[in-house]
Amino acid sequence: MKLLEKMMSITDPITDLVLSSVKALFPPPFRAVLGRFSFFNVGHRGTASSGPPIDSDRIHSYKYDVFISFSGADTRNTFVDHLYAHLTRKGIFVFKDDIRLQNGESLSPQLIDAIANSRVSIVVFSPNYAESTWCLEEMATIAECRKYLKQTVFPVFYDINPSHVRKQNGVYQNAFVLHMENFINDRNKVVRWKRAMVDLADIVGWDVRNKPEFRAIKDIVQEVIKKLGHKFSGFTDDLIGIQPRVEALQSLLKLSSKDDEFRVVGIWGMAGIGKTTLASVLYDRISYQFDACCFIENVSKIYKDGGATAVQIQILRQTIDEINLETYSPSEISGIISNRLCRRKILLVLDNADLLEQLEDLAINPELLGTGSRMIITTRDMHILRVFTAQLSVSHDTRLSYGVYEVPLLNNKDACELFYRKAFKGKTPTSECVELTSEVLNYTQGLPIAVRVVGSFLCTRNASQWKDALDRLRSNPDKKIMDVLLVGFEGLHYEEKEIFLHISCFFKREKEDYVKRILDACDLHPVIGIQSLVERSFITIRNQEIHMHDMLQELGKKIVRQQFPDEPGSRSRLWLYEDFYNVMMTETGTNNVKAIILDQKGHNSEYPLLRAEGLSIMRGLKILILHHKKFSGSLDFLSNSLQYLLWYGYPFASLPLNFEPFRLVELNMPCSLIQRLWDGHKDLPCLKRVDLSNSKCLVETPNFAGSRSLERLDLTGCISLSYVHPSIGLLEKLVFLSLEGCSSLARLVLDGDTALYLHSLKVLHLSGCTKLETTPDFTEMSNLEYLDIDQSVSLLTIDQSIGDLTHLKFLSLRDCTNLVSMPKSISSIIPSLVTLDLCGCLKLKSLPLEKNISLPGEIIDHFDEVMVSLIFLDLSFCSLSTVPDAIAELRHLERLNLEGNNFKSLPSSMGRLSRLAHLNLAHCSMLQSLPELELCATSSSGGNYFKLLSGSHNHRSGLYIFNSPLLENPEGSVNLALSWLIKLVEKPCHFRCGLDIVVPGYPFPRWFSHQFKGISTVRIAGYADVFDNWIGFAFGVAFVENCRPATSGSSHCSLSSQLPYPLYLSFESEQTEETFDMPLRLDLNKVDGSNTEHIWLIYISRPHCHFVTTGARITFKAHPDVELKTWGLRMVFKHDISNSFELGTNEIHQQGGYLHLDYVYESSSRRSPEVQLPYNWNVTKEERVTEEESKMQLRYNWHVTEEDENENREVNVKQNHLLNMGL
Repeated sequence: MKLLEKMMSITDPITDLVLSSVKALFPPPFRAVLGRFSFFNVGHRGTASSGPPIDSDRIHSYKYDVFISFSGADTRNTFVDHLYAHLTRKGIFVFKDDIRLQNGESLSPQLIDAIANSRVSIVVFSPNYAESTWCLEEMATIAECRKYLKQTVFPVFYDINPSHVRKQNGVYQNAFVLHMENFINDRNKVVRWKRAMVDLADIVGWDVRNKPEFRAIKDIVQEVIKKLGHKFSGFTDDLIGIQPRVEALQSLLKLSSKDDEFRVVGIWGMAGIGKTTLASVLYDRISYQFDACCFIENVSKIYKDGGATAVQIQILRQTIDEINLETYSPSEISGIISNRLCRRKILLVLDNADLLEQLEDLAINPELLGTGSRMIITTRDMHILRVFTAQLSVSHDTRLSYGVYEVPLLNNKDACELFYRKAFKGKTPTSECVELTSEVLNYTQGLPIAVRVVGSFLCTRNASQWKDALDRLRSNPDKKIMDVLLVGFEGLHYEEKEIFLHISCFFKREKEDYVKRILDACDLHPVIGIQSLVERSFITIRNQEIHMHDMLQELGKKIVRQQFPDEPGSRSRLWLYEDFYNVMMTETGTNNVKAIILDQKGHNSEYPLLRAEGLSIMRGLKILILHHKKFSGSLDFLSNSLQYLLWYGYPFASLPLNFEPFRLVELNMPCSLIQRLWDGHKDLPCLKRVDLSNSKCLVETPNFAGSRSLERLDLTGCISLSYVHPSIGLLEKLVFLSLEGCSSLARLVLDGDTALYLHSLKVLHLSGCTKLETTPDFTEMSNLEYLDIDQSVSLLTIDQSIGDLTHLKFLSLRDCTNLVSMPKSISSIIPSLVTLDLCGCLKLKSLPLEKNISLPGEIIDHFDEVMVSLIFLDLSFCSLSTVPDAIAELRHLERLNLEGNNFKSLPSSMGRLSRLAHLNLAHCSMLQSLPELELCATSSSGGNYFKLLSGSHNHRSGLYIFNSPLLENPEGSVNLALSWLIKLVEKPCHFRCGLDIVVPGYPFPRWFSHQFKGISTVRIAGYADVFDNWIGFAFGVAFVENCRPATSGSSHCSLSSQLPYPLYLSFESEQTEETFDMPLRLDLNKVDGSNTEHIWLIYISRPHCHFVTTGARITFKAHPDVELKTWGLRMVFKHDISNSFELGTNEIHQQGGYLHLDYVYESSSRRSPEVQLPYNWNVTKEERVTEEESKMQLRYNWHVTEEDENENREVNVKQNHLLNMGL
């Protein structure tokens, strides 16, 4: 927006004749600007203009405070640079052309706009100033702004006699003689320059000759502050990085908006981050635009000392200069505010409000204020802002809007600049101190007050003193910083203080849900408490983790340490292993200790055995989290006050006999040596979770009759467990039960009516129970959603009561190799199933349904009636000989795995599965023909599978036909593969990030515009910009598995190699190699002589094609037993999927000019990478290998798009729920 379009003209008439005369005095570019400028609109406070008061809607909003005109050759890197720095550090917005001008913009109009948009101009006359026609044009324009726009101008005479400037003689004489010669046809230009120079040189300014520049600059800055009418600039300094923040706030305030709404802007952030400083600079920057304005510093203190009336009195004193207000009553004061501020455009800044009533009681009625009024509130509490603005909107019939500016920490550059200014005071630092600067900045973490205080403390000290001071600060932070942060802490409620101290000492960077569970167990109400700490800027939640500034963490730890500085056993919390070791070995623990949580990465290996007796004397302990196994002695007593217990690797055979923790909520002892928890009945009415997973010595579960609140019981991996007490059937709140891997458990008996209470159970894990011969009674487990009985190799039958599981969504009997039959009641649960996994059930003969249909002979005859929700079906390696037509009735099926079966053909009806995007027919060695699959993956409603899980790029869509030597028409398979690829690309809802297809056949598709020999390596050098509508890349490779005869003792082909996968697409850079691997088991190829050529097609969508810009080397790699014939790549465009094509068309050669490829020639002896990592590892800077070390191999780096992120976020909500259930 142009400068003068922002300025409102007044209604006072000025004749066209006068305006024309005035405009004629200006140069042509300035006349255009002036044409939109109202003459009388320039008068305002802080200028030399006089006249009647100006209405608020006529006050011009300036873009800059100061414009500096100077000769770069004389002063850019000296005087002007220092002046600019001093002004900006005071929060004054300065235009200096080498700072503000944007490349490519028209220079002259921009400078004119900048001059007219500045409140003050400083002209620095120097010896070479008059030689520059550019400087003279600036000066003349400034003189005209001074004359007609009443702009304030300050001349500075730098290394030049003011009389030489005024008379254009001396060093300026030759310059003007030359100008007269050069502008012989435009002498008026030079005359204009001379007249302007005389006018400006007559103004009282600063003669900087043979004088200290620093003193002159200081005087100039103070005079500018005085002229601008700034309230705070004279008292502030070192405002590093302030201007972008002020600009962001001005944008939030919408000062140039034509709306008549009242706007509230909150400045929110933690203590010491600079909220007040930012508000004061903003106030100085914009206050001249209002009829009345006030800045109420520290509202919290004023309110505390004198109530709302004291704050109101301050408002009236600053806005209308009212005196003797102390004699009025509170109601009269409120009346004065309503009457005297009525219809005025007001700027009201309320600094440091920490209670809602401090704002409510001011009785500010936005309906009575003038249009364009603004209120700015600085606070640490976001909740105050939300509630206050909501109340204003409801209680007053006026347009109101609000915004919040979250004050960021200083970035590294600004923090470093501020620290240097404080620590070195402009002096050259020593190299040793410079090296330590990064440690200081890492300690202060961008918090302005910390940078200032620590920098000032280290000033004038040497490097050794710096090191010692840093060590001291880490254990005992500076009192000035802590005092600032402590103010906010003291305003917290008791529960919030406890939560803050827990997070400070134990839970920084921990998962929010995990922390909430622990705090909830301690009755600290974490849902509202953590939210309150977020709103008050004590913590932040990022990626579902709790984060806290290091200084706030130090505050919390200091508060705990100060309880008993020299007696850790008397403090409320222990988190350092050194303190814990000392307390345990000296047995100095007291009842004061409420929580012990030691980092599992603690240096416990450096210490000898701990005395278990040390725990017995801490009887007030509520939270105990240990990851330590080295204890001597016996544990005779454990605090009965415990509410949360996690002891990884608990080293004792049982709990203490007198352990009666009535309020215990969680009992977690994974990988323990415990054999029995307790004998007999024990009342634990609050107990909700028990985790004894991988406790390999546990032989039986206890009587749970006294633990009726139990919601989760995890006995995973308890390989010695042979008896589960029947009282488990009494747990009416039990949601999750895992007996996974309990290989000694032969029966799970829930006697009599006790099982009737398990109506809350949703998850039951029985996988890996290798001795389990039958399933338990499922009666009344009607809410069970997840049943996993994988690898229960002794299981022969399923209990008839499985028919009661009408809400079951997931059923897996994977690798139950001896399961022969299932009860008829199974048909009752099929309608609710989303996932059914029967992979490897080799002996399963029937699956009775409503129509008594059998599996595998006729899998299901009426799918439409019974399996309407099924998305995932795995029938791989089930010895199927036929697949019935009724499979087409699985209308929602998206993933079907028929791998390793014996059927010869598939029903033609399968082509109607419009949502099917993943079909695995690998190792179907008897397969002879394929149906038409033209409708598969054509629905626009697919992709529900991906909405059930995050990280869905690891779950590919595609078609897989491999090791089917009897399959007819391999050329047709290639056509099928290519058409399948095009359909999936056309409907991206069916895949995430990428997809792949494997089929037998030849020749290699000519559709690939760039084709190479098997071992060729290329690099993408670029592509023509005109073809920027590409949507992804397709890759393809023709390969043959040369299966060698199986040796004795082995039925598999030899696929030994140092490569991570038998076959993969490689993207190799200098340090890493990303791999897109073949998803099939090539070592299952058992058909003699089946050296069939196969084609593997891959598609990667554009957001994930980072190899286009990284210059990665691209090739296919394979084990020695896999021969690569030909491979190719193609840039895929929209027209490739919108237009039909045939493999034989000549269109295939038309991409030659699209893509620029470099061929990479490599030695055949090149060594393969030795380090192989799954891609999902986040390789930090410290972990990157050097060029001399082996290259790291990573799974392909899928770029997570915003759409992926949103979907993953929704899935994570679901998965968090499942995680709580143990999934």
